[in-house]
Amino acid sequence: MTGSIIIVGAGISGLAAGYYARMNGYDCTIFEMHSLPGGLCAAWERKGYKWDISMHMLTASAGGPLHKMWEELGIPQNFKFHYHDINSLVEGSNEKLLWSVDKKTLEADMLKISPEDKKLIREFVGLIFGADMLKAASLKPKKLQTIFDAIKILPVILPLVPKFIRYKKVTLQDFAARFKHPFLQEAVRFFIDAPGWPMPRFPMSAMAGFVRSGITEAGTPLGGSNQVMQHMAEYFQSLGGTIRYKSRVTDLVIEDDMVTGVRLGDGSEHRAEHIIWAGDGHNLIFNILKGRYMDDRIRTMYDSWMPVKPILHVMLGVDMDFSQEPHRIIFKPGENITIAGKNHDWIAFLHHCFDPSAAPKGKSAVEVWFDTEYDYWEELAADKQKYNAEKKRIANCVIAELDRRWPGFAGRVEVVDVPTPVTYTRYTGTWKGSPDGWYVTPENMNGMEPANTLPGLKGLQMTGQWTMPFTGTVMAALTGRQAIQLLCRESKKRFVSEY
Repeated sequence: MTGSIIIVGAGISGLAAGYYARMNGYDCTIFEMHSLPGGLCAAWERKGYKWDISMHMLTASAGGPLHKMWEELGIPQNFKFHYHDINSLVEGSNEKLLWSVDKKTLEADMLKISPEDKKLIREFVGLIFGADMLKAASLKPKKLQTIFDAIKILPVILPLVPKFIRYKKVTLQDFAARFKHPFLQEAVRFFIDAPGWPMPRFPMSAMAGFVRSGITEAGTPLGGSNQVMQHMAEYFQSLGGTIRYKSRVTDLVIEDDMVTGVRLGDGSEHRAEHIIWAGDGHNLIFNILKGRYMDDRIRTMYDSWMPVKPILHVMLGVDMDFSQEPHRIIFKPGENITIAGKNHDWIAFLHHCFDPSAAPKGKSAVEVWFDTEYDYWEELAADKQKYNAEKKRIANCVIAELDRRWPGFAGRVEVVDVPTPVTYTRYTGTWKGSPDGWYVTPENMNGMEPANTLPGLKGLQMTGQWTMPFTGTVMAALTGRQAIQLLCRESKKRFVSEY
């Protein structure tokens, strides 16, 4: 054996790190607080219905430089993927726009709505169907990249340089506001910054090639997140790795500023030569380490970056078949829905009919998301009766609006479940219920190299969603892979990624 590693957290970054650790000869144990693998990469299952909260798109599932990682983890070989031919349908008071993945169709549809916005429409469509910035991604940590790696991606980078210069400080919201037609102002923003899943101050330059990187090459694994995570856990275990479930790590063992082990909630200590923290970053830095190991970058992240807002889900199992409808429909409710003091004047309806495992035949697992405030739900959860009553009120409001949109819907609802931000934290420990770490903005977009170590503290690496802006599943897994690459370099051994 090369050495021993303890990984805290069996989410996607922890499991990825575990796989590569075993491939490179490390004795590896993962401690997981929950009874199942996956962390935030999960799905809810109730009475034959399933709602996936994570893998709505698995970036690089079909191709690109990061696709090799998914192949190493055995995912494309073991799962079928569904690829959407639309991003969403946006319905205004008088107009509709279907976000097609066909460039000519989309441009024609937008021009029909607003011929006077012709120049902006062509600029926007050209950007999202153009050169794909994700093609410049590397599997290697920046510290290990060479001049030859930089030369290799030049053909990808050079066409994007004018875009980076043009949109350096421009956000999607800024660009959308330039449209003269009010409906297109909303619809263009909703392409990324959508009701229920806001993306405030989203960098316009990050839109480059998004149709390819975020839709046509980013499929949804049939069977959902739970099955993918179970596969990764079993793959890791088949290589000789160990997962200890229901084992919450509450402290680190530190000797002379060197992390030498972990301490569990039951008081037991477990030692290893290397510790990888794949759990919640805020809990590690501020609760466990009491802010002792920080530098300007870490302070800036937690003081200035915006955490991704927590989500309240209204999940419904309904005896209706929505398979002929677009999988995501954004529309205005008849009456605004107020949650935690915020009026929601648009709602996004999602269904999972493209996945046969999501509902009994002829029925549908559907959901509506609302971005919300963690503190409101944490306070409300202290009074279980009020907490449940508020969840029921919101569910009834949503059902009423869906019944308005699809008459008869209310009478055919069979299952109702409403997980809140408090639910997220209870099951995963994520700070303030955040499902995806930090928003990416023009200000932090250059900070995409993971903050994987803490100053003055040896023996510890960090992976996952709190190490860089908006990781998603692909970048979270990549941080796990790169953690082992760095350990291998430290040990002066060749990194092995597959048989």
